[in-house]
Amino acid sequence: MVEVIRNPEWKSVFTKFILVQLGLTAIIYVVMNLQIQSVNETVVNQHAAFVGQVLSKQPQLEDQLIHTITQGTDQQDLTLGKQILSRYGYTEQMNIQDQSALSGTALPVNTALIFFLCGIPVLLLLYWEYRKLFSRIRRVTHAAEQVVEGQFDTSLPENAEGDFSALGHSFNMMAGRLSHSVDQLKQEKTFLSHLLTDISHQLKTPLASLLVFNENMLHDPHMKEDVRSNFLERSRQQIERMEWLIISLLKLARVEAGAIVFQLQNVRPKDIIDSTVQTLQSLAEQKKQTIIVQGGEGMLLHADEEWLTEAIINLTKNALEHSPVSGNVYITMEDEGLFHSIIIRDEGEGIGPEQIPHVFTRFYLGRSNAKPHSTGVGLSLTKSIIEGLGGTISVSSEPGKGAEFRITFMKTVY
Repeated sequence: MVEVIRNPEWKSVFTKFILVQLGLTAIIYVVMNLQIQSVNETVVNQHAAFVGQVLSKQPQLEDQLIHTITQGTDQQDLTLGKQILSRYGYTEQMNIQDQSALSGTALPVNTALIFFLCGIPVLLLLYWEYRKLFSRIRRVTHAAEQVVEGQFDTSLPENAEGDFSALGHSFNMMAGRLSHSVDQLKQEKTFLSHLLTDISHQLKTPLASLLVFNENMLHDPHMKEDVRSNFLERSRQQIERMEWLIISLLKLARVEAGAIVFQLQNVRPKDIIDSTVQTLQSLAEQKKQTIIVQGGEGMLLHADEEWLTEAIINLTKNALEHSPVSGNVYITMEDEGLFHSIIIRDEGEGIGPEQIPHVFTRFYLGRSNAKPHSTGVGLSLTKSIIEGLGGTISVSSEPGKGAEFRITFMKTVY
């Protein structure tokens, strides 16, 4: 009942219906009162005529007649009177039109006509209210048709109370989500198109090199062994580059397309970084580099351990590749009040101010020539992973003073 009463449409109909009913009741009361007053006058006139006629001949019956008319009569007199009148057809079953007191009033017809006429305002009221109701329904229908046609900017009013406002709110939320879904589909389609273009472009160069190497070895049977070995080594490098590029692009595509469900749990970043150091130790030893780990004792993050490891390995490997021989790479874990941070800093050539905004752009190769065979996918993949885990990543650098990548996660209440 409360759900019905809170609707403004119901309140409007109920209020107007009560007002109309009060008005009609007053009209019926007045009309019926006039009808009854007319009957009363006719009955009084009949009694007066009867008394006058009887008393003009027998005055001694005045007290008895007046008592009978004003106070009523006993059952014996009533029965005798009905017997006498029945001889002349004057009974309770006689036609109303034969009753002189009612013959001119047409009371049943008038009463039926009054109730019929009183129903007209009620019907007009219902017509008016339902016209407004169906107008709102047609508005919802029109808005739904526009959504079906892809016009998601149509909205329904939702600021009032009642079921129509609740419907408007739900409709607007549905339209917003459909619009978001359509935008996502368009973005995914654009992303897939760009991804295929990027893969084609990135694989074109190593494939062309492999074709050249194979053609030379195939058509030159007298090729020197050292030249052949050089071609084979360069082919191996191109194949490894293609393999790494394809794996990285597939990972990036899965992350950016939302195809990965991250398994979030409490992880210790210190353990992840220690594992990263062991994994990259051989790479660091090739250039006599040292990875220095600082802080992180007791730190916990709510993240996916496997994918966070992937991101940290990418950043650490990038730092090692850009650091000089015998240089250091620093991995620092900091507790900053509301946030936990992981900072990876190298001692390399740094990044120019004009390059920093593009560092995380896919296939961007703006940072010196320290990595001549770089594909520009690693940092883009890392950024997508960190943001997918609910964190942020930023970079700061000055040319000649190395680069610092900072991963930040908001603390979780355990």
